[in-house]
Amino acid sequence: MGTFLKKIRRNYRFSRFNSSIISLAIPVVLAMVSQTVVWSTDSIMVGYLGKEALAAIGMGGVTYYTLIAFLIGFSMGIQIIVARRFGEGRPQEIGKIGVTTLYFSSVLGGAITALGIVIAGPLMDLMGADKEVALLGESYLTYRFIGSGFYFISFCFRGFLDGLGFTVAGFVSMAVTTLSNILFNWILIYGNWGAPAMGIAGAGLASSLAGLAGLSVFPFFLFKYGAETYFCGISFLPSRAHLFEILRTGIPPGLEEGFVNIAFMIFVKFQGMISILSVAASNILFSTLSMAFLPGYAFGVAATTLLGQAMGAKKFKLAYHVAFRSAFFSAHMMGLVGIAFIVFGQNILKVYTQDQQLIDECYPALVLLGVIQVGDAYHMVIGAALRGAGLQIRVFRIYMLLTYLVMLPCAYLFGIYLKGGTLGIWTAIFVWIATLSATFVIEFRRKKWVGGTV
Repeated sequence: MGTFLKKIRRNYRFSRFNSSIISLAIPVVLAMVSQTVVWSTDSIMVGYLGKEALAAIGMGGVTYYTLIAFLIGFSMGIQIIVARRFGEGRPQEIGKIGVTTLYFSSVLGGAITALGIVIAGPLMDLMGADKEVALLGESYLTYRFIGSGFYFISFCFRGFLDGLGFTVAGFVSMAVTTLSNILFNWILIYGNWGAPAMGIAGAGLASSLAGLAGLSVFPFFLFKYGAETYFCGISFLPSRAHLFEILRTGIPPGLEEGFVNIAFMIFVKFQGMISILSVAASNILFSTLSMAFLPGYAFGVAATTLLGQAMGAKKFKLAYHVAFRSAFFSAHMMGLVGIAFIVFGQNILKVYTQDQQLIDECYPALVLLGVIQVGDAYHMVIGAALRGAGLQIRVFRIYMLLTYLVMLPCAYLFGIYLKGGTLGIWTAIFVWIATLSATFVIEFRRKKWVGGTV
């Protein structure tokens, strides 16, 4: 026991190594809190419109993030490339990647905006929701898609600046997005300041306008951190070579994000086969869980950046230790969140709803999620490190295998076939996270990534 405590104290002692990880991760945590609050605020402020509205925003939200997840995955690829080039000491290459990123994200962001508005209705019909829920979800999705281009461009440039180590930019952008979203929700959902009361559609439009506000922050940071070092003297036309590099590095995590979110659409459809109460309960669980995994995502960003920079400089031992030290910090933070879920879960759920039946439906699953938080930390951080080390395709294959051959069959088995309801279907998430965590740790320890290139 004494040796164990000494090891923990050694890992937490002040050092340049630890401060680099934490200084990168903290702004990302704060940024992701802001991003999650956008979804959670929509759920909380729409919750007063009834269970149908809450279920609709849950289905609509999962559907929306499924479609843009593929695009958001590209931001991971951009971060990986920039971090590696930074470690290699090639500033002009970084600038060329930034220029190509601007063209690429603008074109694809505009395309997904136009396409999303057209397919919002068919998507909700495909989800097989109750008719009233489907109509409400279509209304939310249509207005939500208006701002999808803004969010995609923001994610791409956040990935660019994260790769350089300037994670504070993403925090400021998402803080502006969050505050704007709360204000626009208050105006558009309820009809304040002379605006029409749009209800759930107002929540979608508010999020879109908030995305534009968040995007407006990035030109300042790009000019501040990159004007002279990375963009001086380069062509401001997109480069085919760098576009192919972004595609090659970004497509695997993009496909991963997209297909995992498609799996969660199926997961939500399974919940609809149980009851509307289960759909509403799971929307609350998704919102609550999205706050819990913020340290995992943040330390994953830190690990990706520092590992990429270390590998670019051929410091592979440092890259290895960066990944596991980041996971160590994340596990402690997420473990504390898990304890809070178990001990204070009922009070946490009351933030979202005062319906005791809904709280009783959520709480057992929330306890289960609390137990697996440490495993989720290692799954997220080590998975991010594997991508940063150049094994994006390997990570994609692992996700596909365990998502479609483990998580979804278990969800149907426990939730529907065995009639386990909400607790049963979320047991599948527990199994999925535990399996992913073990697989990624084993894969990273094999060190096949040493000497990899991006």
